[in-house]
Amino acid sequence: MKQLDLKYLRSQIVGINRCIETPFGQRLMTYADYTASGRCLHFVEDYLASLEEMYANSHTEDDTSGRVTTQLLHQAEARIKQSVNAGETGRIIACGTGATAAIDRMQQIVGVKLSSASRLNLDGLLEGFLGAERMQAFGSYRSSHQPVVFVGPYEHHSNEISWREGMATVVEVRLTDQGEIDLADLETLLQLPEYRNRLRIGSFSAASNVTGMRSPVSEIARLLHRYDALAFFDYAACAPYVDIDMNPGSDPEASLDAIFISPHKFLGGPGSSGILVFNARCYQDQIAPSIAGGGTVDYVGPDDHDFIADIEIRESAGTPGILQTLKAALAFEIKSAVGVETIGRREHEMTALAFQRWSQHPHIEILGNQDPEKRISIISFNIRGEKGQYLHPRFITRLLDDLFGIQTRAGCSCAGPYGHRLLGIGVKRADEYRHWINKGFNGIKPGWCRLGFHYAFDQAEVEFIIEAIEFVATYGHRLSDLYRFDPHTGLWRHAQAIDPDVRFSLDEAVTPVKATANTLGDTERQGLYREYMAYARQLVGSLAVDTDEGQLMMDQELGDLQFFELREKNLS
Repeated sequence: MKQLDLKYLRSQIVGINRCIETPFGQRLMTYADYTASGRCLHFVEDYLASLEEMYANSHTEDDTSGRVTTQLLHQAEARIKQSVNAGETGRIIACGTGATAAIDRMQQIVGVKLSSASRLNLDGLLEGFLGAERMQAFGSYRSSHQPVVFVGPYEHHSNEISWREGMATVVEVRLTDQGEIDLADLETLLQLPEYRNRLRIGSFSAASNVTGMRSPVSEIARLLHRYDALAFFDYAACAPYVDIDMNPGSDPEASLDAIFISPHKFLGGPGSSGILVFNARCYQDQIAPSIAGGGTVDYVGPDDHDFIADIEIRESAGTPGILQTLKAALAFEIKSAVGVETIGRREHEMTALAFQRWSQHPHIEILGNQDPEKRISIISFNIRGEKGQYLHPRFITRLLDDLFGIQTRAGCSCAGPYGHRLLGIGVKRADEYRHWINKGFNGIKPGWCRLGFHYAFDQAEVEFIIEAIEFVATYGHRLSDLYRFDPHTGLWRHAQAIDPDVRFSLDEAVTPVKATANTLGDTERQGLYREYMAYARQLVGSLAVDTDEGQLMMDQELGDLQFFELREKNLS
């Protein structure tokens, strides 16, 4: 396989030199939200366009275009399986648009998934037949006999609340004082008598999408298999950066029974399908597939039908996401061509530098374990203002965007339970927040600002991001008077905010568009970074010295639930 140079890869990112209009002028967009989604690559888009010349439905091989498309699809699936060492018993299914759909499909396969409407109908039928008293007894029986799912302490919502809503007992493993999964607690839970003689599944994030904390995948898998539990792993956050080995040859007990992946988070991956890879032993082929439809049957008569035996075919009802799967495979190939060693080394350098710099700033609080060896380069942080309260995470994100063009993300990163632990929010405090959020005060939600240092960043970009966050930590409170806050949505908006001129229509599609040329050299880009920083310093210097000692409350009943600074001007 051809090795890809990082400088070349960077030059191929679609929109690498795209500028955005902000209240402070035009800014070069610096994308640091790879944890949420990757970026497209010109050579991938060009290659897929060339393949589209022979595109057809893969459900036929009698004509040339169908034959070519089918072969391409099977090659793409094989390359993905090879990338994760799925082995001879590995099966792949392209699902929806990300890991969420892959998790959902695996829940259907193991019999945990039951739609809310189906459950409501079924419960109604059962209660009508059994009566209220016997129905209550059945509910107790079901709770004590249904599958048990062990989840980690830093799961994405997709790998936690989806299990909660299924026909399963969900048990969460504790977090250690070092912010790691407590393996001793997991073993204790696996030994509990009330969970014996039940289908047991461990479904863990391979890495946190909030702190980048890496899970000891092999150790967890061994422990689960020791107690006859299935080992599932959500690789959505870290698949673009780490090695995935479903079948380590020297350690079969560390094999993985299923993995969930979001290739759209890879460089080159946006627009790809979600990927589920699982071991065939998890599949019950004597029952109907999860979704019955076109392409899943050998024979259909007036009153009966026979499903195809091949698992991958019978679980791919309807026309598959052909181009989406091809793109997913290319994203895996790009990762392999760069090399996980190169990726890991570069990420460690960037993360260590950021921690070294930010740990010296009195107002920056990094969440989670700060050992770069134990995490991928996802960093979530909060900033305290001069008066002790935090700057609102969404204000930080908006200021980084407006003043520097840096794209980050604010909120809880779809990891609410983990967020409660990271921020020290107990049960009583959580109930109070929930009360106010239900009253419409979404701006009260605690959270953080999250960014990712991507391996395609060059050093100038890394230094710029680090310095920009240091600037916001030092002077951000001085700039808050320029913004208005909506307590109901949580949105912060500059008084002269410029809404992007976004248009989507057929007319726009047929109008020739001049793409952003990748002609900006490193020296020019570094010059722009210096200009943005100089402008920011000049802006702060032009503002009146802050003499406002008061703290405005959205509602006096909120008390210290309002964790962030708010001034009268923010609500005017």
